[in-house]
Amino acid sequence: MHSPSIMHSPSGRRRRRRSSRRQSGFARVKRLLWPADVPLAARVSVWGLVLVLALLSITGAKQGLANLQVIHVENQLKYWYKLGKVASPASMDSALSAIERARELHPDNPYQLTLHARLLEWRAFSGGSSATEDYRAALTLHQQAAALRPLWPDSWAEMAQLKIRLFEFDQDLDKYLVRAASLGPYTPAVHTAIVQAGLPRLPALHDERREMLKTHMIRGIADHRSRDAVLTQVSMYMQEREVCGWLAESELNENLPGFCKG
Repeated sequence: MHSPSIMHSPSGRRRRRRSSRRQSGFARVKRLLWPADVPLAARVSVWGLVLVLALLSITGAKQGLANLQVIHVENQLKYWYKLGKVASPASMDSALSAIERARELHPDNPYQLTLHARLLEWRAFSGGSSATEDYRAALTLHQQAAALRPLWPDSWAEMAQLKIRLFEFDQDLDKYLVRAASLGPYTPAVHTAIVQAGLPRLPALHDERREMLKTHMIRGIADHRSRDAVLTQVSMYMQEREVCGWLAESELNENLPGFCKG
């Protein structure tokens, strides 16, 4: 029990007014959010919808933050491709940190797995004692991306290219090439991968693999996006004579590379 002096004091009356205002405010909010004339089932449905919307909002925010990190990685990769090398160790560290944050925010995203793999490939390409480990880690990431997005031909082509960099000309490599060719018959990365894998083994290729190489050699040279990379491989393995013969039989005889015009 409060003493009469406290109950009737100005401070006591102020406390009662504040308490009354809080109670009436709560009642108004309760009537707004939980009206008595709405059936219970409808109220539960509404709050279920509110919960779903809240979860979607949180998910969208995470994806938005992840996308910001992805853009940073994409910009770094574009710059390195232009330079032909990693700009600096700091730029590599920054890109790796960004892709790791993106994957934490949006795990099991196949595109982010692919970007992570490409960063490791660049680090391996830059040299160092861990090049083989980086290539293997990149291959694992591409395999995870392919499992999540199995119909994307670039993933299979990039896995094949990593097998080549690891000097593993085995059944898995052939499986990746066949899958890439079936999914992306006109995809530049597929042309490049098949040429890179086929030219070193050209004398030993059986008819089916030789025909696949010939087909993608012609398509790769015809496509401006892969032409330079394919022609570089032809010159590297000194297969100009063989390739010029293939091109002469094709519809590409009006746009032959320079080494076929001599």
